[in-house]
Amino acid sequence: MVARIESEGVGSSTHEKAITDALNAIDGVQDVIIENGAIHVTYDPLRTTEKKIEESIRASGNSVTSAETDSEMPGPVTIHGRAATREATKGE
Repeated sequence: MVARIESEGVGSSTHEKAITDALNAIDGVQDVIIENGAIHVTYDPLRTTEKKIEESIRASGNSVTSAETDSEMPGPVTIHGRAATREATKGE
């Protein structure tokens, strides 16, 4: 999963270091990139949550002004309104 989070701390090297250090300390955070005015955090959703990531940014002394999450994995394939399974896809 990738969370895109905007914070007022982005743009200040001191604040960005505090954000990066706080996020890298979270178990499950795989990558932190700050670019284009936002923090992009790649994380394992089985080990952490976007809420924990946002809380960590706030604990570092920075605010969260907006956040959104994108899945790196495509959604389930549906056939005629139901989730596809291997058996269903073979017969149809």
